[in-house]
Amino acid sequence: MISKNLYTLSVGVVAAALLAACGSGSATAYDLAEETHASDHAETTVTDSKSAHDSEIKTRKASCRCGRLTVTYNGPDPERITLCHCNSCQLRTGTMFSVQGRFPRDKVTIDGESNTWTFPGDSPQPIEYPSCDSGGATYHFCPVCGTTVYWDIAAAPDLIGIAIGTLTDPSFPPPKISGFETYGHPWAMEASELPIKRLELAE
Repeated sequence: MISKNLYTLSVGVVAAALLAACGSGSATAYDLAEETHASDHAETTVTDSKSAHDSEIKTRKASCRCGRLTVTYNGPDPERITLCHCNSCQLRTGTMFSVQGRFPRDKVTIDGESNTWTFPGDSPQPIEYPSCDSGGATYHFCPVCGTTVYWDIAAAPDLIGIAIGTLTDPSFPPPKISGFETYGHPWAMEASELPIKRLELAE
């Protein structure tokens, strides 16, 4: 397979030969080759920049509604960020889906007291639906305001799940995975298309 640099050089040589034969003084194929090379370089730069951004060390803080239970994370944004539609997430959040990230446990600091609830072990009835936590999870929620901030994942003890909404940070990257869409509300993925009134902050 010919590399991009070799391809660009070949185009330039052919263009120079054509110019010698035709004597044209207008915009040339060689100029086009130079533009192609510049475009390739720009794409590489953008890719490298994105990769560097993804690996940048950041400090992010998750918090319950009243602020008594917090999780501070110091590290690059997690690789696994999931938008989940399963019934368990709907019941936990009280809305149509949840967005959650898996963060390395050794890079988080937890402050505050929490109550816990383990799924499916503490469920009083048989679970009749598959869910993202069917392998087992222990949820930590604030004993005062009730917000679930983070959870331990039985299958991945070196990670903790954090509810991305508790970061209240619009700069956080979007989900990379969507799961259990069979259980989802069809309109929820197209909320911006709904014919509804858009309320302003003052309202």
